[in-house]
Amino acid sequence: MFRLRSTLIATLLLTAALLPFTATAAPAEQQQVRLILLGTKGGPSLLSDQRLPQSTALMVGDDLYLLDAGYGASLRLVQAGIPLARLKGVFITHLHSDHVLDYPSVLMNGWASGLKQPVRVFGPPGTQSMTDNTWKTFQVDIGLRIDDEGKPDPRELVTVKEIDEGMVYRDEHLKVSALRVPHPPFKDGQAFAYKFETGGKTIVLSGDLNYFPPLARFAKDADVLINEEVHVEAVERLAKRIGNGSTLAKAIISHHVTAENVGRIANEAGVKKLVLSHFVPADDPLVTDDVWRKAVGDQYKGPIVVGRDGMEINLND
Repeated sequence: MFRLRSTLIATLLLTAALLPFTATAAPAEQQQVRLILLGTKGGPSLLSDQRLPQSTALMVGDDLYLLDAGYGASLRLVQAGIPLARLKGVFITHLHSDHVLDYPSVLMNGWASGLKQPVRVFGPPGTQSMTDNTWKTFQVDIGLRIDDEGKPDPRELVTVKEIDEGMVYRDEHLKVSALRVPHPPFKDGQAFAYKFETGGKTIVLSGDLNYFPPLARFAKDADVLINEEVHVEAVERLAKRIGNGSTLAKAIISHHVTAENVGRIANEAGVKKLVLSHFVPADDPLVTDDVWRKAVGDQYKGPIVVGRDGMEINLND
């Protein structure tokens, strides 16, 4: 009897001791999830400060995950009130400059702003080389600030994984998988879409691609699909204004997905909300928000959001 009582008391004490620690581990559903469009322009040229090239912020609790890092990503994060020092992960769809030109800036500005936590970077082959070259470019500055200011070595904080499709990342609050997508002239396995599952929500980022029905299966029943699109008539007008117009127009139209086909993919996937981003072109005054909505809406009858830089996407309707 004494032995049984002692065992029960010990069990109760152990349970009581563990309870506070268990309570501090918030499940994924309790983490606030935010999705902010930072840059919504397709292509590397700078035409105005209203639309900068492609980047998106996913906040899970206090952790920042950057989805592509086109020019201006650092600035847009500051404008959104998101500290760069919260950076925990970077997911790169492909290595066109309009998706990665601010990648070195994000790493260096994050480090300068007090980044101390490990950062995981995921991207196609070539991502490691791009990262190594960033450190080489800024090696003088990095060395001086480590010695003079006592900063941690950013090269030890950042690790890179060059991915293939399938599961690429998982922790207690976030699961990320990737899908190979066709984006000529990149070879197969050099461009990806991503799926982010967190807080009971599923968010899919198409990356750049042409019409690709498997994306509909990948995005099946997603809460949000962020998709790029090209407006064919606007690209043809653009072609008439520039020297290598016909060659460029042919390349652009064949490398990207038309607005009508974006609607088709969203409809087949049954996504709850379609967010348009990475507009090609982004500067044609004849292509208004209503024009984009109509082109997509002929095929998809759900909610359509025409993205803007700095826009936060509501994940709860």
